[in-house]
Amino acid sequence: MQNYFLSPAFGRPSNSLGLQVVERLTEQATPACRKAGIQILWLGWGLTDEDIETIPPAIVRGFSMDTNFKGDREVPSLGTNIGPITLDDGSTVEGGAVLMRDQWNTNLCSALESLAPPDDLRVWKNRLSGFWGGTNVESVLKARGIRTLIFAGCNTDQCVAASLTDAVWRNWDCLLLSNGTATTSPKFAQEMVEFNMGGWGFLLSCKDLVDGVETLETGPSEGA
Repeated sequence: MQNYFLSPAFGRPSNSLGLQVVERLTEQATPACRKAGIQILWLGWGLTDEDIETIPPAIVRGFSMDTNFKGDREVPSLGTNIGPITLDDGSTVEGGAVLMRDQWNTNLCSALESLAPPDDLRVWKNRLSGFWGGTNVESVLKARGIRTLIFAGCNTDQCVAASLTDAVWRNWDCLLLSNGTATTSPKFAQEMVEFNMGGWGFLLSCKDLVDGVETLETGPSEGA
């Protein structure tokens, strides 16, 4: 859910499915997690110079085929400098190098960044799966005794599913927010992931999460 993938200032659609997910996360899922004391971890692309040298050609090719990039420039390669970006308020920021760590383009999109206090966990990844060996996400989770993971983000059938299935194989209990995820792939891609949650874990909506937290707060209603 980073600027590179979602920000209209970078030429992305202003009504994208990703921004619709952001709206549901900011209005429902994130407040529910805060209320229940659920630790939030922001997992995003953040490459190093070494990653650029070793990243597989298939991933490089995949990013070069970004059909959702609507800017007035060619799709920039991983690690190349984007140049200045003009924001909605007319100010200008340096976009930084594509998907490298600590750049404007790898920051959380503004709506989520405003809801992310310093004590939220943040982990950089260098492959579609955040559980690939180059990250420290497993040690971060295990150090806090976290055994159940709730997944949200984009794209459902790519980064989200890759991270979720890797977590399943490593014995985490996994839940997927059906409308807290989205994809630019054909509709069947979302449906495939949701169908397979019957074997990978549990499927719920952002509203289900909100209702579950409310139940924890107030207890089940009489007769339930």
